[in-house]
Amino acid sequence: MKKYIFLLLTILLAFSGNVFAQPKSGAGDLSEKEFIKAVKKADEYKEFKSYFLTDAPMQPKPLIDESGTQYGWAVQYEMEYNSKEFFLNEDAIVNFSSLLSFSYDFDGSGLKARLVDYSRLINDQAFYVKDLRTGEESKIDVSENSKFQEYLAEVEVKKIQMLEEASKTREVSSDEIRAAGELCYYCTKYEWRGGYSCAPADMESEAAVSSQLAASGLNADVFTADCYVPRHKVCVQGEWRTYCPIQ
Repeated sequence: MKKYIFLLLTILLAFSGNVFAQPKSGAGDLSEKEFIKAVKKADEYKEFKSYFLTDAPMQPKPLIDESGTQYGWAVQYEMEYNSKEFFLNEDAIVNFSSLLSFSYDFDGSGLKARLVDYSRLINDQAFYVKDLRTGEESKIDVSENSKFQEYLAEVEVKKIQMLEEASKTREVSSDEIRAAGELCYYCTKYEWRGGYSCAPADMESEAAVSSQLAASGLNADVFTADCYVPRHKVCVQGEWRTYCPIQ
């Protein structure tokens, strides 16, 4: 009899455990820790990790809808993408930082990976958002955006100052170096400067970055505060040499 009573109690306890136990989250929900773990397992993370800027803070943020309910996670990594070697002449190169953006919606659509490419910002007056899973790319025009234009004008002024400073050091170079003919200025020390987030209130409505993202089917929440003006890499120290790289 005791054996049957023990068996009955075991069944009742197991049944009650199944009835009253509540799942920690919905089927598609992830905790912050689980989200970051999924990101670090992604092929895109592994591919671009070596380009991440170590001085750039990274903080996952919850995605919140209008009712105040969290519907996912997003995280961005600032990186140096599609950079070119520096050289100093009238076409001096300026490198901008780009973003690798990951987002996860609890609706079951899975992890999304996007590249926010600012490397063509000066030449194209635009940046590009590429879905790394589908290959689709959206062009976000900033040619009429005051925030970006003010920033690019500031970068241009600093670039001219950098060229002028380099020219001064060339004038005081030794006769031996100047007699060699062609000289190239090699940057030996760099710094990342500038860059900031901009709020919707600061944007022109007809040219707002956020509205262009929406028109391209992109959720502005997965990017920094609707828009992000990237940092730029500048040469702060260098020297003239008698051999030049092949451009």
